[in-house]
This record gives sequence, structure tokens and C-alpha cells, in this order.
Amino acid sequence: MFDSDLLIVDDSLAFCESIVDLLEDENWKVEYVLDGAEAIRRLESSEYRVVLLDLKMPGMSGIEVLNELNKRSLINRNYIIVLTGEITIENAVDSLQYGARDFIQKPAVVEFPDEFVKRIKRGFDWQSERLLNEELRKERQKAIEESQLIVKSVGHDMSGSYYGSLMLRLQTLRRKINQLQEISSTRVNGLVNPETGDVKAEQLIEEVGKMNELVNESDERISGIIDLMKFFKELGEKLKHLGNAISIDKTHEKKVDLTQIIQSAIRVFAESKVHENPEVTVQEDFADEPLYISASEEDLLRVFLNLIENAYKAMEGKGTLTLRTRRKGGQVIAEVEDTGCGIPEDVIDKIWRPDYTRWKSTTGTGLGLLICRKAVENSGGTISVKSQENVGTTFTLSFKNIES
Repeated sequence: MFDSDLLIVDDSLAFCESIVDLLEDENWKVEYVLDGAEAIRRLESSEYRVVLLDLKMPGMSGIEVLNELNKRSLINRNYIIVLTGEITIENAVDSLQYGARDFIQKPAVVEFPDEFVKRIKRGFDWQSERLLNEELRKERQKAIEESQLIVKSVGHDMSGSYYGSLMLRLQTLRRKINQLQEISSTRVNGLVNPETGDVKAEQLIEEVGKMNELVNESDERISGIIDLMKFFKELGEKLKHLGNAISIDKTHEKKVDLTQIIQSAIRVFAESKVHENPEVTVQEDFADEPLYISASEEDLLRVFLNLIENAYKAMEGKGTLTLRTRRKGGQVIAEVEDTGCGIPEDVIDKIWRPDYTRWKSTTGTGLGLLICRKAVENSGGTISVKSQENVGTTFTLSFKNIES
């Protein structure tokens, strides 16, 4: 990983050689360069556990080296100890501000060599921790990407091919039961003498009873399975959306007007089959000017559709839905407020959990609000809720405003 243990950057050849001699007993691999420009070239192509950087050098000073490393995004991977003949508040502050990790006077190196070695070892420990954190971040990203793929794949199967296949099998079974019913009817008719009209009553009653029992039981089971499959189809759709929501890829973001997204959401909802509440009044209190944010238009449209649908469910056919947007400092605020049943105080913290749903009488998966929060957070925003039972609920979303 590291090309060498230390890189000394100092215009004094004698000082560099003395540091090499001082550290000889540590068995560290030490390199040195005599100017800042060469140090930049080395640090671009090689990695060192610790860099010892002189502040005062001709051509490119230590501060200029730090500044250039910042510009090239190299500062975060380097543990830089600034060495200088004299410390002033100005150069100490400047060095730390530009990314140096430590600050040592050159005379102290000579007077306290053990402390100097200890400070270098502190840099080695920092590098070990940095590499561990980078590895953990990579593993976390890999886990997120794998989870996203699995969730989307399962969601696709549950709501797509598997659902269609099972539903087709169930419909085929239902047809066979109908055919069985026809066969049973034929057998019943066979118990009637066509010439005399006499009926074998006991056998007839037994056959009819068996037939009705079988048909009713089978039809009941099929209906239950079909209802269950519809639930799994809805869950599959939610899982696909959740797979999109946990994505860390930001390439889908663009500049969008928050008000326009909400207007699109209410229009789409009003045109959909779930709009079954004609006595609900919709009030729109939108900002006059465009409110631009950086976000995924598709994800936020899904968020507001979910919040609007929840509001309609909470109002059970009658009430007022209020949609607002406004600017507040450097933030853009959106609110979705209903006059519905509200959320009990003892469960309001649970609504973001994937295993919780408020809708006891419907097939809720409990994933809707979790997906909403993840989508909002992926767009750099926050979402919060305030609610009072039998009064209503308000969801507030906040995003960073970008200039038009």
C-alpha cells in the first residue's frame, strides 16, 4: 500500500540526512526531496505513511504545498507533520487549516528525539485507522449495492413473473373445479331414471353434498390464495421501490422545481383509481416563484404520491388536504397536511419502521414511509412529522435551495 514510511520535504540536504540518521534505528524506509514541486510529484504517484514538511522553502513554500495537495484532493490520504524553525500563530493556523495533522519546531526534534519518534508513530496509527475505515466504507457500499440488487430482484419476481405464474396456475385450478362441478352434475343426472323419473334419493343427496362441499372448500381456498398473492404483488412493488431508494448513486439527480413535483403528484393521484374521496377538499398554498432543488424527480414524485394517499386514507372520505411550499432562508420547505385521524403519540416514532403499518383494515406493507424517508435523504433533504389524534397530521420536507 505504502511506497515508503516517510517522506521528508525540506530544502536543507543536511537536515534531511540528519533526520534519516536519527530514524535509522527504527528500521523505517525514509525518502527525502529538496523542494515543494518535487514533493507534489512524489505524492501524486506514491503514498507515504507520514510526510515531514518544512514551511519555509524557496520556490514553493510548505503552505503552498498544502494548498496544492488540497486542490488535487490528495490531502486526506496524507498525514503531514509540519516542521519549522519558529512557530507563529499565523503559520500554525494556516498549516492546520490547509490539512496538516501536527506541528513541530525543528529545535524540538533535536532536543526531544523520543517525542519526535512518538509523534511519527501517531501518524502511522492514523494511517492504519484510515485504511481500516476505507475498507469498511467499501464493504458498506458493496453491502448496500448487493442489498439493493437483491431487494429489487425479489421485488421484481414477487410482483412480476412469479406472481403471473402463480395466478395463472390458480385460475387453471379454478377452471378444473368448474369442470369437476359439471362432471358431478352429470353423475347426479345419472341417478335419475329417464323413463320413470325415479330418483335414488339417498345416493343423490350424498353426491350433491360431496360436490358442494368440495367446490365450496376449493373455491374458498383459491380466493384466499388470490388475495394473498395480491398482497405479495403489492409488497413486491414496494421492494422494487425500496431497492431504488437505498441506492447511493446520485447521477439521477437534476435541478427540479419542488412545487411542480407536488402539483404533478396531486394530478396523478386525482386521475388514479385510488381517488375515491370526493368530499375531500384540496387546498394549494404554493410559493409564487420556482423553488429549485437538486433531486430525483421520479423519487420525489413517488414520495408525495405516498404522502397524499396516506392523507386520503386517514381522512376516510371527508376532510381537507393542504399542500404548501415556501422558501425559508437557504432551505425549501414542503408540507402535506391532512385533517384525518392522526397518529397516536405512542406510535409516532414507529411509523418509519419497515414492520409497521397504520392501516389495519387494508393490505399495507409498512414500507411506504421508510421508502419516503430514504428517497428524501438521498436527495439531501429531511422529513419530519407532527400529528394529533382526531385532529390531523403534517409531514414537513426540507431541502437545500439552489439558485435558479
